[in-house]
Amino acid sequence: MKPLGYLALAWGVTLTAISLLTGSWQSTPPKNRPIKQLTPEYTSSDSCQSCHPGNYASWHASFHRTMTQVASIENVATNMDGLNLSFNGTDYRVERKGPAYFVRSKPTEAPEEAFGPRVQIVLLTGSHNLQIFWTETGENRTLGQLPFAYVVAEKKWAPMEHTFLVPPGPGQVYQNGDWNVACYNCHVTQGRQRFVAKDKYDSQVSDFGISCEACHSGGREHIEKNRNPLRRFALHWSEGEDKTIANPGRMDGPTSSLVCGQCHSIWAFKNPAVEIPWSRGGAQYRPGDKELDSRWVVQPTTTDHPEEREALLKSEPHFMNERFWGDGMVRVTGRELNGVLASPCYQGKKFSCLSCHEMHPAQTDAASLHDWARSQQMKPEVTTNQSCLQCHPALKTPTALTAHTHHPAESTGSTCYNCHMPHTTYGLLRAIRSHQISNPSVRESIELGRPNACNLCHLDQSLAWTADRLTAWYGQKSPPLSADDHTLSAGVQWLLKGDAEQRLLVAWSMGWAPAQKASGRDWLYPFLAFELNDPYAAVRFASWKSLQSLPGFSGYDFDYTVGDQKQKEAVALTYRKWWFEQRNQNGGYRPETMLERDGSFRQDLLDRMLQERNHRKVYLAE
Repeated sequence: MKPLGYLALAWGVTLTAISLLTGSWQSTPPKNRPIKQLTPEYTSSDSCQSCHPGNYASWHASFHRTMTQVASIENVATNMDGLNLSFNGTDYRVERKGPAYFVRSKPTEAPEEAFGPRVQIVLLTGSHNLQIFWTETGENRTLGQLPFAYVVAEKKWAPMEHTFLVPPGPGQVYQNGDWNVACYNCHVTQGRQRFVAKDKYDSQVSDFGISCEACHSGGREHIEKNRNPLRRFALHWSEGEDKTIANPGRMDGPTSSLVCGQCHSIWAFKNPAVEIPWSRGGAQYRPGDKELDSRWVVQPTTTDHPEEREALLKSEPHFMNERFWGDGMVRVTGRELNGVLASPCYQGKKFSCLSCHEMHPAQTDAASLHDWARSQQMKPEVTTNQSCLQCHPALKTPTALTAHTHHPAESTGSTCYNCHMPHTTYGLLRAIRSHQISNPSVRESIELGRPNACNLCHLDQSLAWTADRLTAWYGQKSPPLSADDHTLSAGVQWLLKGDAEQRLLVAWSMGWAPAQKASGRDWLYPFLAFELNDPYAAVRFASWKSLQSLPGFSGYDFDYTVGDQKQKEAVALTYRKWWFEQRNQNGGYRPETMLERDGSFRQDLLDRMLQERNHRKVYLAE
């Protein structure tokens, strides 16, 4: 053999050895985090792309896909190398090593050399609103957490406790193992907790994030049978349903909605015994099933599952208050099925989540998918009244519509969801629309404390003003009202003396364009400035964001995570800026907004409102 031949042979052997070693190394799953391990039914979303490129493209562009990701330099929302953060007496330093980020920590008062060993950031949750960082713990595949989240739109770091509506006071929101026990239920596809011992888990998933098979069920049989081109041809021309895969678009309303509701609902296990097989093998529910296998959807106002309900409230007495308003309407985001179930539209069995949302839009170019993902995956016609008019055709004409709404046809007051799906739900540092179709009433505000749709838009008006119109227009009987309810703005009352959720919903609404148009903007400044010192971080955040929507305050800088003294300094600075730069020097401010004509606070009323403030602790379990 010639020398070149020997060299080629040697090089080939070397490459083969490297390939085998590399393949062996790559096939060894990491031991410091949950891993992707397929079950017999599942094949992962990668198997769907070749036959369904358009649907794969829309899924890939969605925030469902990035609900959970294996952490890498490419999918972390910001450069973390050299990041230094402090929280609750501990300093954290993030360092890059190769393709990964690592965290070191030490007591704040300790010297630099006290930084401990590197702990790798191994998983990420979220990529749209917040990004949360899960770390290795050295205990099997059990996860810990960096106690900070990255607020994506603001390009800002915040302690985790400042991203929830929880009582003030330093404390870690998540403990070691919480991801393995709770988050995996809905943030991955077919997750298995796999409890090993106390605080130790060997967790597995079929896919990180919410993948194709989360909605269409396991695809292995579907792939195997459709390798036959004759079968595909026959299905195509017959327009028949392929029984090997679930299609929520072909299901009746309740069955289709449950596909979303397996995650987007408030549910509980039927009993402790069912949690063991759930832990080992994951959920037995599959898209197309009529019920959630070992779970039940918790509705406070129904009488189903009496034994399970009694056991739940015995173990968690505050379960309902942390998730529902007093009449059973959901008050936290991510639990939309509960609202849909309680809606009159749902009773006809045709209405479902897909009546308003679409998972796979027709346009799959990058720009269209970008807009679709950021519009909550809404159908195009939902931005108008078209979705509602499918079932309410009598309101199609402008004359009929205005006769019903008593607002001009082109105004936001004649947009169905502004009145029947108001922003009375909280989550992700903002107000979110209720998914329970309902009619606005003053009674809901008086008896439950929930801001009604009318006063969330007409923030400057009193409850009596709203009651008079609802009585005249729809024959609603007005509940007894206080003297303040006759003379003072409902929005101002909720903002000053309401509980933390009421304050947040109003602060957010003060930045909502339809409310600003209906209520005016010039009187909002001092109230939003005042709420920069709210005890609840989430309320401060909502106030700051609404303040930025007002003239003269675009891009206004404020760190909502700072301590009380700096908050007070920010309030004073913000108020002065408004008073000298934006305040109407000619006066004319209205007394019902609790302002003097020159724009200063009516001090006696302000003091009384604050004395009457509802200081109950609010913890909303997102």
